[in-house]
Amino acid sequence: MKQGRTYTNIILGLFLAVVVCYFGYYIYSANYTSIRTVTAIEYEAGAGCYTTGFVVRREVPVKSRYAITALMVSEGDRVSSGQSIATGYDSEDAQFRQDRIDQLEHELEQLDYAQAYSSDATGRAELEADLEGHLLAVSRALARRDMNTVEDRSAAIKGLVLRHASSDRELEALSQRITALQGELQSLSAQAGSDTQPVTALQSGYFSGTVDGYESLLTPDTLTALTVEQVENMEPEDVDDSSIGKLITSSTWYYITTVEEELVQDVRRGKTLPVSFVSAFYDALPMTVEHLSEPQDGKQVLILSCDRYLQDVTLLREQSADIVFTSYSGLRVPKEAIRVDENRRTGLYILEAGAAEWKYVELLHDNGESYVVKLDKSSTDELWPGDEIILTAEELYDGKVLLQ
Repeated sequence: MKQGRTYTNIILGLFLAVVVCYFGYYIYSANYTSIRTVTAIEYEAGAGCYTTGFVVRREVPVKSRYAITALMVSEGDRVSSGQSIATGYDSEDAQFRQDRIDQLEHELEQLDYAQAYSSDATGRAELEADLEGHLLAVSRALARRDMNTVEDRSAAIKGLVLRHASSDRELEALSQRITALQGELQSLSAQAGSDTQPVTALQSGYFSGTVDGYESLLTPDTLTALTVEQVENMEPEDVDDSSIGKLITSSTWYYITTVEEELVQDVRRGKTLPVSFVSAFYDALPMTVEHLSEPQDGKQVLILSCDRYLQDVTLLREQSADIVFTSYSGLRVPKEAIRVDENRRTGLYILEAGAAEWKYVELLHDNGESYVVKLDKSSTDELWPGDEIILTAEELYDGKVLLQ
């Protein structure tokens, strides 16, 4: 009899333990949940497109009637009206003669520096001071990669070094050498007058050595008349064989392309858009909307302008670019964190002091796997950078105690 009661008590005890464990687990699950969180961070996203178009400038071709033309300026150099752009030669002999003239002028420049200082102590001190000054200038130019300054100073340095190492007797030999070179230079210069002539700039501008056949097709004055079909099917004209380059005479340059109509519904003239060119510039350039054509087959012609960096775009013509039409700044929030309350307002939960806290958020932009939500720093009740956003948790409510 006692043995039966003992078994009964054991069974009742086990049953009670199961009931206690069940209710304990239920209470624990209702108040403590394992969660994952992510930190709210400031974020900027843009809505735009990748497109291909044309860089447009006001351009004047530079032509040469000579059999051989040697450029004297580099790509992107600023030239003034009347400045020599190139040297034209009627024959190879004329070019060889000019090379010799250039060599003689360079050598005479060095010798003139060498002859300019006396051999006494004062002259020697002046020579050393000038030599030191030129060397310091060249050192600074090399540091900033200014090779034009290095080239300009090279003749002076060579002449000063030559004088520094020359005795008075050797100085007399330098004078004789100068006289001989001057005679040869005078003779060659007289011969060159008939078959060697400079090619000069008719007006000021930036020089470009590339002529591509678009110079007369794409001008700032005709851009707004171009249709979507014309822009997308534009082909260059044949290039004149006498063209050796062109002068870019405008201070403003343009980018013309076609874009989908729906992308530019909120774009207006005068708006500034960030534009990133694929083959040039590390950062996006701010460009101004100058014109949007009437829609044609769901597309529009977009014309942008910029009044900076002209010397850096002299080689650009048909270019691909990323254009951002609308940018959104706020906080980045993963989509899985967004919830909708009974009033159909969007929000999310953050972890604050070990408990869930509800925050309403305003969605600005769908960025694929996340949203950009509005950042309002005027109120501490809003979502802030650094808040721990709750990603996964079951049966959340405002104030629920959570265990990470």
